[in-house]
Amino acid sequence: MRMLLVALSFFSAGAFAQVSTYKVDPSHTALVFRVNHMGFSMVYGMFSGVDGKFVIDEKSPDKSTFELTAKVENLTTLDKKRDDHLKGPDFFNMKQYPTITMKSKKVKKSGEAYDITADLTMHGVTKPITFSFKQMKVGKDPWGNTRFGGETVLNLRRADYNMTYMNKPGEVGDDVEIMVSVEGVKQ
Repeated sequence: MRMLLVALSFFSAGAFAQVSTYKVDPSHTALVFRVNHMGFSMVYGMFSGVDGKFVIDEKSPDKSTFELTAKVENLTTLDKKRDDHLKGPDFFNMKQYPTITMKSKKVKKSGEAYDITADLTMHGVTKPITFSFKQMKVGKDPWGNTRFGGETVLNLRRADYNMTYMNKPGEVGDDVEIMVSVEGVKQ
């Protein structure tokens, strides 16, 4: 009887260990974007303080989920005047649309990557996006926490999210590249 209880508790612990929830570590997560400025250069910016979680189901990866939220107020390009303009009604309209969210709808494991279809909501517009999230590492950190990390690059068009402001023709590119690096701590 005792052997059966030990076997059942081992089996139960193994079953629970196959699904892991990770809370995004905002200190080690970033959304960095770049956009063309009149063909002369690329302007870079970043959203800090990204929040979210992801659930990794090792047994059934298609049941895994990924969610991220970025506050527009945390946008910086290291130029206050430009940042204020970007947060205003010509671009992100922070007062009306304070957050950018991404929620997965479909996840498929492909080697060390996850092929993800998600809804991206920005500037009041929700659009489906598809991307490959490359898993970098899962393991213990020096303090005994289990961490999961990875990255992807998204290519978006501002116009798809009703951000069509243009002071002068060709001033700001429509194509925006967003580099996403995420690290989460197991809960």
